[in-house]
Amino acid sequence: MIICKSQTINVRGIVEDSLKINSFIGINVNDTIRKFRDRQLKDKAFKEKNPDGYDKLIKNKDLFTSPDSVGNYTINAKLTDTLYFYKWGYTTKKYKVEDIINNNIKVVLKPRPCIPYKKCDQQNPSKLYAFVGKKIDVSYIDQSKYCGVSLSTEYKAEYNITQEFGDHYPDSTIIFTAYDHNSMYEYDFRNYDNILIFVGEYCGDLIKDYFFPVYKTIDGRWATPVDIYMEHYYKSEKFSPLDITFDHSVNFDLSDYSSVRIEYKFPKEYYKIKNGKAYPIKGRYAEDLVKLWKEISTKNQK
Repeated sequence: MIICKSQTINVRGIVEDSLKINSFIGINVNDTIRKFRDRQLKDKAFKEKNPDGYDKLIKNKDLFTSPDSVGNYTINAKLTDTLYFYKWGYTTKKYKVEDIINNNIKVVLKPRPCIPYKKCDQQNPSKLYAFVGKKIDVSYIDQSKYCGVSLSTEYKAEYNITQEFGDHYPDSTIIFTAYDHNSMYEYDFRNYDNILIFVGEYCGDLIKDYFFPVYKTIDGRWATPVDIYMEHYYKSEKFSPLDITFDHSVNFDLSDYSSVRIEYKFPKEYYKIKNGKAYPIKGRYAEDLVKLWKEISTKNQK
């Protein structure tokens, strides 16, 4: 029987791990799913446009399948396609469909070498750097080299230090590690050019703790508008929101918000609504945010 290379055929084979457990093995045509997932992790805008794209790919039986308990699998593919076999903690293998069929290849996955996560039991930072920083670069860190599973995404972040409020950092730029666990857009530090950020030194490593997005005021200071969703958490007798005149460029587009959502997220007490935009009229200055965060942190430690 002659098979055209552009023809889609039913591929059958066997894949197992070296321990013959065979659970959680994935088989993907042309590495499509991993490429999509990695792009989602690296490109926030792409993830926002394709929120359920990963789930759709996983459910597409022409792209993804798993073997049964004894390792038998079947999937539709072309002779020119490549099948990727992967399992967390194991080295991924790939084979051309044509080679699998012609050579009757049985795939055996073996545990990959891995680096243990650095253990650090330090509860309080040796130093705490609180500063307004301007983003230079934030890049995704591949965690597949580590042993075990992390529930958070790791980033390497580089910022220019614009104004300091805590311990002095001996350089005008700082590089630190940040972890994020599926934060909503507003609470993902990567989405802001300027932030007031707290970076602690733990076991010799600089780790992001918390941040506030900040904007220029008319008199050149840094401040953050009121976040109504978090206001109950920030509530303080000493550091209530103040009347602040932000730079005229500071506003939030309302074109994608319903009237109910606008009323909740941008209440008239804190925002002026004009021409489809919300202009902040109250907030907290960076200096007060530093004191507020120290107050909150102290309460949480009790």
